[in-house]
Amino acid sequence: MFVEDGIVSALLTGGGVHPVLLFSVLWVAWALWKMPLESRLPLWAERLVIGLVALLLYLPLTWFSWVALTILGGRVLLSDRKLGILSIYLTVPKFWGLILVMAIGTPVLTIDAYVTALAAGYESSANFVVPTDGNDPVLILWACSSFHGISYMLLAWLAFSVVNKVSPLRGLNWLAAGIAGVVLINWMRLFAMIRFMDLYEPLHDGVAGEVVGLLTTFWIIGLASMGRKSAVRA
Repeated sequence: MFVEDGIVSALLTGGGVHPVLLFSVLWVAWALWKMPLESRLPLWAERLVIGLVALLLYLPLTWFSWVALTILGGRVLLSDRKLGILSIYLTVPKFWGLILVMAIGTPVLTIDAYVTALAAGYESSANFVVPTDGNDPVLILWACSSFHGISYMLLAWLAFSVVNKVSPLRGLNWLAAGIAGVVLINWMRLFAMIRFMDLYEPLHDGVAGEVVGLLTTFWIIGLASMGRKSAVRA
């Protein structure tokens, strides 16, 4: 009953907002509230930025809000480099990463298709996995790609770097381990979906897929937080 009503799904997915993204947005908002930004632009330019951001936020298309956040992040960058970079990167997992994939085509998605097809004993063509047993081809898009998960790993890394006031370039072995884990978890999920078609729906749209997403989130937060704490102790 709870699964059918969507309660479990909402709990596992954070209400549709990735916990790393939610934490990062709240932290940036709190930091901007507490930290007065030094004026780095002429008054007319500051007003132009504020007006443009406000206008974009009120336009009835979601992607205008991501553009507004990008512009705001660029302004913050002039006063605080780390916080500005984090503000701009908030837009990558849900907007600029997708735009990048759309702009350059499917090459960044072919790796997932190739590896999972090879493991399953199937063939791949671009970002398609083509089963040799008569099942339908499986198309891998941005939301199911390893690069999507990596974008959240990088976001968590930047967020915890800002929170702990350490350079994001320190402790990169933790970041590498985090990225490797994210990729491996995603490949295992894709392999199970492709090789065992009865698992496709549960892992793609069902609670099983949301559980995998939750485990990936725990991995991302755990590795990012431990890596940043070790950098602080060092």
